[in-house]
Amino acid sequence: MRRGWFVLVIGGLLACCIAAPAWAGPVRPAKPPAVRTRIGAITDALRRDPVYVTDQVPRLLPPGTAGKIKALVGRLGVPVYVVVTLPARYREDDSQAPSDLEAMVPVLHDRLGKDGVYLVVDPGGGLGDVQQFGGTRRIDVEHAYQAATSELPYEAGLLSVLDRFVEIALSGRAKERALHPSPRPESATRRELDAYDRGNHRAAVENGTAFGVGAGLGGLIVLGLLVGRRIRRGRRPALGGAQGRGAQVRGKRPAGRGGKR
Repeated sequence: MRRGWFVLVIGGLLACCIAAPAWAGPVRPAKPPAVRTRIGAITDALRRDPVYVTDQVPRLLPPGTAGKIKALVGRLGVPVYVVVTLPARYREDDSQAPSDLEAMVPVLHDRLGKDGVYLVVDPGGGLGDVQQFGGTRRIDVEHAYQAATSELPYEAGLLSVLDRFVEIALSGRAKERALHPSPRPESATRRELDAYDRGNHRAAVENGTAFGVGAGLGGLIVLGLLVGRRIRRGRRPALGGAQGRGAQVRGKRPAGRGGKR
């Protein structure tokens, strides 16, 4: 009897467990979490501030860099949106693939939906792209940025490049300076390498001179020894002949008067 009740209770519990999902209604799939892309995060940052500076290279870009950039580009007199970020890695199978910094400019304009100058550069300032969208006042920003990066050494730095970029853009000679750039100044690394090469050349010349002088002195010494030896050899027969003749003279007795009998 007890066994029968036990079987009935277990069966009822199993039936309830099986029927529970049906009572609760259809199960809705969980909503996938929103994926925040890199371009989306940068666009959101530009809505709050027109200058976005990455925090991944604090040594190159200290906290006050964004304010300095804003003061520099503000001299253009038009809305300017600046993005300073690291470029994505090139594809391993294509070393000539363009940087993603160039492709970000039109995408940011489409996402933000505001006219103005869009500048995307790397933390060094030497790699990037700039375009102007809309606006009544047109500025030749493309040639200005090209000329700025051509006139400065590679390690000039972001702020120096942007300062030169604004100066050229406002000069009205951006295209001329881009097509006919002045010779690029030597970088600090190049100057150090040249100084190192000059030092090595100077040391090589000094070593060669010292070696030549030493070899010349050594040759003179050897030559002097050989000449002295030759002179000594030349004197020995003469001295020997003189000594022999002296011995012969001493061996002969002079014939005296008493010698004759």
